[in-house]
Amino acid sequence: MLGYYFVVGHVGAEGGRSSTALLPVGMTTAARGELDRAVGASLPEPALKTAADAPQRRVTHGGRVIYIPDGCASVKAPFDLVVHFHGAPTAVEPAFDKSGMSGVLAILNLGIGSGAYEDAFQAPSSFNDLLTRVNTVVNEMCPGAAGIRRIALSSWSAGYGAVWHILDRQANADRVDAVLLSDGLHVGFEPDKKRERVVNSASMAAFTLYADRAANGEKLFAITHSSFLTPYASTTETASFLLQQENVARVPLNVQGPRPNMVQTSRGDRGDLHVAGYAGNDKPDHCDQLHAIGDTLFPYLHERWTR
Repeated sequence: MLGYYFVVGHVGAEGGRSSTALLPVGMTTAARGELDRAVGASLPEPALKTAADAPQRRVTHGGRVIYIPDGCASVKAPFDLVVHFHGAPTAVEPAFDKSGMSGVLAILNLGIGSGAYEDAFQAPSSFNDLLTRVNTVVNEMCPGAAGIRRIALSSWSAGYGAVWHILDRQANADRVDAVLLSDGLHVGFEPDKKRERVVNSASMAAFTLYADRAANGEKLFAITHSSFLTPYASTTETASFLLQQENVARVPLNVQGPRPNMVQTSRGDRGDLHVAGYAGNDKPDHCDQLHAIGDTLFPYLHERWTR
């Protein structure tokens, strides 16, 4: 359900919630938000395991999921943390497992539409509060856990709204080592150039600055996108904007992707900045991006963190 009803809400640069949201018949935005939050709670709690390397999972209030695939032994030293915004844990957890990464995975589903994620991280302290909560839960699960070392932010679809507000503060951007965006980076257009679909550069500033640092190898910034056309700047257009800002050319491709209906059509790379474009302009193509994240984005992070 999370995958199908993917519509972006705020598109922050436009100021105000999108009027293009597609609500299924008889289902309000609030009801869909409750469904979204319930996804985490629908996961079965694992049976109590005492082995130090046994996987651990905690579903916290609001459906937030904390997952430690390699068990408590893996957090006795400072651990790496991946925070994923928006996406069913039943898709994100297996992708994390497939990547071979150790550490802690936190999954947050806050509602349908980017507005829910933007609102949650508007307060200056919100990101630090999140890290504190994760640390607290990890210590409850594994007493004596050492604390967070490196941090990566991952998102699909509307979850980019949280990443945007986190990166918009310099101290947070410095703290975050990697950003992975799966088919989800939307902004508005320049007010006087909407007809020409010119991406709003001010709204892209936080991402552009992070792309600068990734192109120099200081950070990791990896993006995948489908070819879905939206009334606001699409994920193709925002990815192209970043490549243009970094003077990176798209290399045309025609390569089978990790899922049967995924075809990679382009890529652009410089340093630790990576952009991969895929064909597809319908909801299933958008959802494929989430389910393929273990093949398309997490490997970049695994490679960086194991250098």
